Amino acid sequence: MATCLFRSPLAFRLQCFLETRKRAGQRTVASQKILIYLDRFLFSELQPGETITREVAERWIKSLESLSIGTRINRISMLRQFCLYLAHFDPRTCVVHRSFLPRRTHPAPYIYTRKEVRQIMAAARRIGPRRSLRPVVVSHLVGLLYTTGLRIGEALKLTLGDVDLKRGVLLIRETKFKKTRHVPLSSSAVAQFQGYLRQRSMAGMSTAADSPVFVNLRGKPYGEAAFTTIFLEIIRKLGIRKPPGQRGPRIHDFRHSFAVNRLLAWYREGSNLAAKLPVLSTYLGHSTVTCTEVYLHATAELLEGVGRRFHSHFAVPQLARKKTHGKH
Repeated sequence: MATCLFRSPLAFRLQCFLETRKRAGQRTVASQKILIYLDRFLFSELQPGETITREVAERWIKSLESLSIGTRINRISMLRQFCLYLAHFDPRTCVVHRSFLPRRTHPAPYIYTRKEVRQIMAAARRIGPRRSLRPVVVSHLVGLLYTTGLRIGEALKLTLGDVDLKRGVLLIRETKFKKTRHVPLSSSAVAQFQGYLRQRSMAGMSTAADSPVFVNLRGKPYGEAAFTTIFLEIIRKLGIRKPPGQRGPRIHDFRHSFAVNRLLAWYREGSNLAAKLPVLSTYLGHSTVTCTEVYLHATAELLEGVGRRFHSHFAVPQLARKKTHGKH
């Protein structure tokens, strides 16, 4: 066993728990950090021979109140997993219930309209420097994200060898959840991609199979931070997003927009949305269909919003109808 990293009365069990996670192939860098925090807490809480009781667990949870909700979820979840492990050796251990995990509130996704996407792409083509490849890269990347629902990281990792325009597919290699998948392109997306690659070649960029599709001014892979900075500046100038410091539309909302638009198209065709979810889940590269179900809620909200908009514009006001009936 590796040198013990812990000092509390439960140091041995904490070390065994961490080693077990490593042998299971789990990423343990973040886990180790959280377990060290837990060990420091237990060092002052427990005496030799004691275990984690309900009172100890509640004090640990209370000590996290000033932290962000994401950090609290991660640390309480790790405590819960360790307690489940520890209970096998000491039945006195309190197993932390899932109800102790705070609920993460996700902001409602922003659904970009086609008009907004056209405005963003047009604005991207006007950015500097003049006659450089940057405007072309940013504009095409926006269009690709909107029409395919790719994650920004997936799009930026594409190499020329991953692009098969004869078959009209992109190869997305081992991204989130370590999944590799093929993403088909529409005929119009293929045509746009062909135009982009011609401009990329004319700019003197490498055409080797391992060369990145989206390159910066030095021919290196375009960075997510650089693209995000440019993108946010564009949508703020267009009035789509508010000034810095305020939440608003994000790059990831292109993925939401694609998913919701696809579900809406199926809805209008009369398809069973629940039956279509596995197809969308595979296309998006989700680990489970459960990850995709969130878009059903977004679709329902969107349809409800469309209904309210229709009602406000075209429905006969109740008061006016009463007056009309009175005249007759």
